[in-house]
This record gives sequence, C-alpha cells and structure tokens, in this order.
Amino acid sequence: MTPRVSRRRGYTAVELLMAISIFAIGVSGIIAMQKVTVGANKHARDLAIATHIAQAWLEQLSADAAAWNHPSAQNTASDLNQTTWLQQVGADWVRPAYSATREFGAGFDALGNPVSDVNAGDAVFCSHIRMTWLYTEASGNGLIRTEVRVFWLRDGQGAPIGNQPICAPATAVAAVSGVGVKYHFVHAASAAKQNTAP
Repeated sequence: MTPRVSRRRGYTAVELLMAISIFAIGVSGIIAMQKVTVGANKHARDLAIATHIAQAWLEQLSADAAAWNHPSAQNTASDLNQTTWLQQVGADWVRPAYSATREFGAGFDALGNPVSDVNAGDAVFCSHIRMTWLYTEASGNGLIRTEVRVFWLRDGQGAPIGNQPICAPATAVAAVSGVGVKYHFVHAASAAKQNTAP
C-alpha cells in the first residue's frame, strides 16, 4: 500500500483577483466617507465660528446703547448720534464700519478674530447689521431690534461678488442678499435698550 501524499493547493489567480477587488471596493468606500467627514467637520467649525461672531456683534450693539441716554427729563435732545452703530437705525442691512476704538468691525479672519477695513482681504467671514425701532426714544424708553447676519463663501463657489474680498467695503450689501447659493448665512437677533438717564 502506497501512502497518499496530500497536496496543498494555493490560491488561484481568479480567487486572488476577487479578493483584491473586494478589498479595493471597501477601501474606496472608506476614503469617500473620510472626505465627507472632513467636509462636514469644516462646515461645523465654520458654523460655530459664525455663530460666535453673531453673538459678539449682539453684545457690541447692546454695549453701544450705553452711550444712548437722552432724550430724558433733563435733556430733551437725542444723543443717539453719539453711538457707534445704533445711529444707523431705520436703514436696511448695512456693512458696519470698523471702529478702531473698539477694535471691532464687519470682517473676521478664519478663527473669528476681528479684521480692520484696511486688511479686508484677510477676512473669511463678513457681517451685516440691521436695526429697526421697536419703541421710539421719544418717551425716554427707546428699544431697537438688532439683527446680525454673518456669511462666508460656500465651498466650490469661486470668488466672492465682483472678485473682491468677501468683506470689502466696496461690495454692495444688496448684492449679498440675492446670492444665497454662493454664501452660507447665520442670522441672530436681539434688542438694544436705551440707557435712560435720571
């Protein structure tokens, strides 16, 4: 009786190609998922920064009301024109001018730090403000609704309007309103109360 020799068989070329194909499909799915995750994380970061900028603007407008004390019983003349930004009440959306005293303005860099109008080209985020009367100041109890919109360029949308920096002083505010497909927006609202003098 002759002993049987067991023969070990290796993988055939077909089996090897099938295994490589399945592996490649799995790896390509993981790479695609990673790309989506990176994009979603970037958008979440930008959204958080824009929300922080909007809240900072609402606080600045509320602080601006500290200079708004009259008319009052002692002084019947309005001093709303002594405020930095609230004096623009009644206008539609406006791009607020940079205040060197407060070191705050319309433009912000990628980390949410204020950028002066001189360095508007460094801005990644831009903000506009709109203020409307809730109660006029005639009674000495004025109240202004303050709205802020912060916007930034969507991925893949190329250059901002007119190939200018996103927060250039020369960019028309009305032009931004009509291009929601070009920008992401965050909107926040609050109120600024007159700081009534005794």
